[in-house]
Amino acid sequence: MTQTSTITSIKREFNLSPNFVGIQTTADLAAITTTDYFANEKNNIEFLNNGVWQWERNDLGEITDLILIFYSPVQIGFFTFDESTQSFVSLADNGNLSNTLPSAEIFVGNASNIATPVAASGAFTLNNAGVATLSNDIVGYANLSSAVIKEIQVIVTDAEFIAMYATPKLLIPSAGPGNLILLDDILIDFMYGGVQYTGGGRIAAQYGNTNHGNGPKASSTVGEDTIDGLVTETAIYVNGGAGAVVADMSAIVNTGIYLSNISAPFATGNSDLVLYIRYRIRGGL
Repeated sequence: MTQTSTITSIKREFNLSPNFVGIQTTADLAAITTTDYFANEKNNIEFLNNGVWQWERNDLGEITDLILIFYSPVQIGFFTFDESTQSFVSLADNGNLSNTLPSAEIFVGNASNIATPVAASGAFTLNNAGVATLSNDIVGYANLSSAVIKEIQVIVTDAEFIAMYATPKLLIPSAGPGNLILLDDILIDFMYGGVQYTGGGRIAAQYGNTNHGNGPKASSTVGEDTIDGLVTETAIYVNGGAGAVVADMSAIVNTGIYLSNISAPFATGNSDLVLYIRYRIRGGL
């Protein structure tokens, strides 16, 4: 559908700084401040101007024209031009902000110290209801205090439990370079499946996926006699830390937490475990 042109006159006063641009239009305030209003008038403006219309700009490429618009119904006011939305923004009286602003945009002072409408971006976006949405992956471990506790749930199947002697089960992925995972505690929900475990050795959370439970300990241990003796659904509480553990920093920084056991793999059992894990991140190491 062809849009009806509304701008009937557009002229520039070159002898002032900034330049004044005078516009007459049959459109109302809502129309001239709507996105793409000026772009949709392009052919009409070029006809009135006898050529392509150009805005005055400063050394930073910013539009500096001050625009006086006579608009419907018999109204007149000063405006600036928002190139990103191709529409006009009402200029408030001296000392006040404009009472018009493009949808979901905010006023930010530009390099010339002029309040300019811009869309929020980077760490968050903003909609026209004022609701901010945090961008994905914007908060990394480096932004978090070690006092911030994270809680996760990890399921260890019976097959993974038996295999973790040779293939430790990942509980918490590495927090990245310079970051150390501090394990607070683990609540194990032992989901008895009807067949007791046999054999095995002490289980514990450890730094890294070294087999046979030989990684630096990140938690206290639970004896195999405890595991082998369980015949009902049972809660097992495991403290973080393992007492006086001495380990090379390179073995625990930027390293995930795994579950493993010493001595031998468990056998015959068929119980899954649900682990509720609380931990923190210490950065800058």
